[in-house]
Amino acid sequence: MNGNFIGLFFDSLEELHQNLHTLLQTGASWAYVCDERPISSVREGFKIHQIELEKGEIIASSEINLREQVVRAKQVVEALEAHWRETSLPLLLFLEMSWAIRTPSGSVYLRDILVYLQQLVGRQPLTIYCLYNRSLLLDEHLLLGLYAHPYLVAQGNQQPNPYCLPALTLRRITPKSQFESWYSRIFPNNESEVSLPKGIASETEGDKNGYAVQNPFSTFNAKTDEGRWKVRCLGELKVYRENGELIDWSSKGGATKKLKAIFAYLLLKGERGATLEELADLLWKDEADTAQTLNRLYHCIRYLRVALSGNETNQKESPFILYQHSHYYLALPYDSWIDLPMFEELCFKGTQELKVNNLEQGLICFESAERLYQGDLFSDIPVKYVENNDNDWCWSRRFWYREMYHKLLYSLASVHRQFGNPNEAIKYADKALAEDPCLEMAHQEKLKALAAVKRIDAIHRQYRVYCEALKKFNMGMPSEAMRSLYLNVSKIN
Repeated sequence: MNGNFIGLFFDSLEELHQNLHTLLQTGASWAYVCDERPISSVREGFKIHQIELEKGEIIASSEINLREQVVRAKQVVEALEAHWRETSLPLLLFLEMSWAIRTPSGSVYLRDILVYLQQLVGRQPLTIYCLYNRSLLLDEHLLLGLYAHPYLVAQGNQQPNPYCLPALTLRRITPKSQFESWYSRIFPNNESEVSLPKGIASETEGDKNGYAVQNPFSTFNAKTDEGRWKVRCLGELKVYRENGELIDWSSKGGATKKLKAIFAYLLLKGERGATLEELADLLWKDEADTAQTLNRLYHCIRYLRVALSGNETNQKESPFILYQHSHYYLALPYDSWIDLPMFEELCFKGTQELKVNNLEQGLICFESAERLYQGDLFSDIPVKYVENNDNDWCWSRRFWYREMYHKLLYSLASVHRQFGNPNEAIKYADKALAEDPCLEMAHQEKLKALAAVKRIDAIHRQYRVYCEALKKFNMGMPSEAMRSLYLNVSKIN
């Protein structure tokens, strides 16, 4: 007997609990895999909404390998099957999908997870409900979720999903395969849809050579019951608590910019930490009075602890700012999300996909990465704290991420051009050139996009803009590659 694979999209916890309350009225045994919140919070929410706990169990997503640095679909499904066999539970499985945005690799490999889960219910009497938080997940996550499930649930009512795609199509969606799948449902006699595999296919992605992504953070775990934070470093530094509350750096007093600078510095330092002298030099590098700067630093640390803890009690025992062996350390709640590793992963993964001409996957990765880039690294931290000739803790990183962003933009231009979307290609090329007027690859992509729509006058004008930019910034003469491209595209009939 086969199971079922059902999608449940919700905007709030209240909506989620209402659906769960209805679905569990049957009295069937169940298991709930939580990821957004700790087990204790999920259990308390169930009790408040009178969801019976006797016939079910709540487990953490880490128990089925969804919190690994690299999330592998095969390992997740094997862990689920092993758990199901050991306990003879559940007949109903509820799986929070927030891991897809929390983990960089999870976001990239969400498609594989959905494929393997779809195949799992094809051979086991197991009904799986995937729970999608619409206010948290990226648009691509939600769309993939829509494609993956034969049925959807809303307000406790289950409906067939006309947009569901079978596993082989879902694994590598193209406009043609998507059309054939949907067309065959309208005209069944012309069915060309690929059938659902009976067993799990080999995980071809696992055979590919991986690429290393350096995680720039290795912070301590804070000894706190507070759920994981979300830390955004690209653009203004913003830290959100588990409940979505934005940490207010100024509400408790202290100098906001200095507190942010200390937080950012300790974040990048990770488990190496920073000495009193390093932090004092960060904020007051031109001050000669050491005693005075250290006294100021103590006050800043105190206010930082207040801001992070949200109260002024027992600040010396703050779980978030530790002091050991003459070093200060930042400790974050377990499994906190930071945007930088995800940005790197999406950029690198998108580049790998383009190397094998997988434009669809590359576009998903690049568009997700672009959304993460809200500006330069720690853009709201004053330059005087960033520029330090003796301790380059931020400047080089800022430059490196900016260069990644520029490459991301002209790569998006290239993908859209190859998809036959010249206007989108021109938009992204212009966006890159607004960042760096001399960026040759962006000029090349714009010339190619203009050639695609045969705008010869604009091609000549763009080449002149390029030459003038080189002259203005003393960047020399046009490269041979640029001259050759210009000559070729300007000869279009």
